[in-house]
Amino acid sequence: MSSVKNALDYLNWEMEKKEKRTVLNFEEFLEIVKLEPQRSLRDIFQLFHDMVKNYVGEGKDEYPDDPESIGFVQYDCSKLFVEKMDNPFFADRLFANRFIRHVENLRQGSQQNRIYIFEGPHGCGKSTFLNNLLRKFEEYTNSKEGRHFEIFWMIDENLFQSKNGVACADSHFQKIEIPCPSHDHPILLIPKSYRIEFLDNLINGKGVTEIKYKISSEKEYEWIFKDEVCTICKSLFWALFDKLDSFDKVLEMVKVRPYKFNRRLGEGIGVFNPGDKTVKEFVLGDDNIQKKLDQIFGTNFVKYVFSRQAKTNNGIYVLMDIKGDNKERLLDLHNVISEGVHKVGDIEEKINSLFIALMNPEDKQDIQGEKAESFQERIQYIKVPYVLEVSTEVKIYRSIFGEHIDLHFLPRVLENFARVIISSRMNAECKPFEEWIKDIKKYERYCDEKGLLLRMAIYSGIIPPWLSEEDKKKFTAPIRRKLIAEAEKEGEEGFSGRMSIKLFGDFFSRYGSRPNLINMANLVDFFKHKIDRECRDEHIPKKFIDSLVGWYNYTVLSEVKESLYFYSKEQISEDILNFLCAVNQELGDKVKCRFTGKDIEVTVEFLKMVGSYLTGEQMDDKSAMAYAQEIQQRYVMVMAQELQGPGGKSITETDLYSELFTAYVKNLKEKTLQPFLKNESFRDAVKSFKTAEFGTFDTRTREYVDYMINNLMNKFGYNEQGAKEIFLHVVDNKLPEKFS
Repeated sequence: MSSVKNALDYLNWEMEKKEKRTVLNFEEFLEIVKLEPQRSLRDIFQLFHDMVKNYVGEGKDEYPDDPESIGFVQYDCSKLFVEKMDNPFFADRLFANRFIRHVENLRQGSQQNRIYIFEGPHGCGKSTFLNNLLRKFEEYTNSKEGRHFEIFWMIDENLFQSKNGVACADSHFQKIEIPCPSHDHPILLIPKSYRIEFLDNLINGKGVTEIKYKISSEKEYEWIFKDEVCTICKSLFWALFDKLDSFDKVLEMVKVRPYKFNRRLGEGIGVFNPGDKTVKEFVLGDDNIQKKLDQIFGTNFVKYVFSRQAKTNNGIYVLMDIKGDNKERLLDLHNVISEGVHKVGDIEEKINSLFIALMNPEDKQDIQGEKAESFQERIQYIKVPYVLEVSTEVKIYRSIFGEHIDLHFLPRVLENFARVIISSRMNAECKPFEEWIKDIKKYERYCDEKGLLLRMAIYSGIIPPWLSEEDKKKFTAPIRRKLIAEAEKEGEEGFSGRMSIKLFGDFFSRYGSRPNLINMANLVDFFKHKIDRECRDEHIPKKFIDSLVGWYNYTVLSEVKESLYFYSKEQISEDILNFLCAVNQELGDKVKCRFTGKDIEVTVEFLKMVGSYLTGEQMDDKSAMAYAQEIQQRYVMVMAQELQGPGGKSITETDLYSELFTAYVKNLKEKTLQPFLKNESFRDAVKSFKTAEFGTFDTRTREYVDYMINNLMNKFGYNEQGAKEIFLHVVDNKLPEKFS
């Protein structure tokens, strides 16, 4: 039994600590305002903004020194939409920037008298997005950082009962608890005409000048001095003041407690689905509270009546899809959103809620009729398209099928599956892109003919290194803004999120159980032969898969070359310095290089050998001598301009040396595969790596194979099996010849 008691005691302690709302008196609340004015003086819009920023944080700019940056940064939305969620929502970079931009506008005070409609096609995940957002909002407001306050009255009946004019304490009388149905912020109880001076006196002391200025002057805090408390609280305040003739005694009856947002109870968060039947306007209240108020103040002097709208005042009102009964609900919100008021019989309610709705594109016409024409300026549309970022699409696959799926793929093949899916969601024509890249054909090794692969990279915040310097300079801030704005028109068609998951499931089950890792040949086979032809031709751009394969092949060829590339910086430097010394000598001379101290003989063969590495071309005697003469002339200029005098550079600090070193390395890499292309022994050694048979090959071959495979694993993310398979792919498909 002791374990049962311990478990119950622990539960009791934790629940009282976390779930029980602490009721403060008004003076205790003001102490909190004094200590934390910015956190305690927030309306729903500031609270929502702070919630999002709390989970998302600041964005990451991969190019912080880029003068053309437009602030298109990487936001980590995982804490907001993914962590602890049954159905995670993955926000790509485009949507995250769009969403954060609107959230920033909420904080800046440009939020009122609007409804925010998140518009997106079927299967884009907008319902998941909003459900997760509301869940995190509830979680945040239950934390200390997200604590929000509301008015709560506790009226002592004894103060209003008397015998012969003397107040009496009678056990028959009690304290009446009266919650504010509109969840109004307690600071609004201070009469509007006194608030500026009151807060000026309250928020005082060292280091508060900036905070006071911010509260008194910035748009986000305008509500503090403009808004009124609800009709019930206002009536109750002045009725008590008249009865008691004392401001202090009125405040003794004002209590403050944390605002408990609860979606299921409709407190602070009201969510309506299209199938929820509308109910004709009716008045809510509490007969027992009204009876007590009538006894104290007289019949109907303080009316405790309110509408359903009051329960989401200072909260969030949500319509899940504008169809069915929600169309009528949206149109009924016109006056509430436009004027910020709602009539309950003769009483006028002040409504200050964050209004959010979801909509499919085809339902837009239903709210653009004559009845809703004047409502359009109150609507702020926010696109929720299909995912257009490769890494985000891959995260969705991992979330559904498990992180282990990566183990079944060669590097980049999983991402290339996502690229095929995303290509179906993009527009073939893009005017800002055509304005920027005049001739996309020059990038045929890296990109498709419509530039979709390049735009995918841009949508991920990546400026590919293979772009020419000219095109990088032309990638100005205006062009970037136009490109990102053009993306607003994409992601509405093509493979939906649900269809993408189904296709990936079919693909993975078909090829994932084979002994070899899933490769590009499998991907091509699947999209060209294993899905419905009509579906393929409708969604996947022509030649896109062929371009994707070409780009992939060029990439892996470069990786294998890089991994096979044995070089020593010291040896390359020595060759260049010896060459610079030799070009200043006559053929047949034997000299000691002034830079390396090595003895060299100046021969045509020496000039041809080093010259071929520097130019990347095979040289005959004549071309070798011409090149040596050219370098000798440049060397003389370097000697005159950079090496002479007390402040002169060393030869290795000159632009000439740097240029020659870069060219040497580049051309050495280009030719690194030549000795192995037709070497069957080397191919067999790769296949038998880490087996007993591997020991039968000569030492030099084993060293090269071991070096290559380790480089592929450490530099490019292959596992051992993948490293062997990608080398065989490069050799068997004769990729060096295709890209010669």
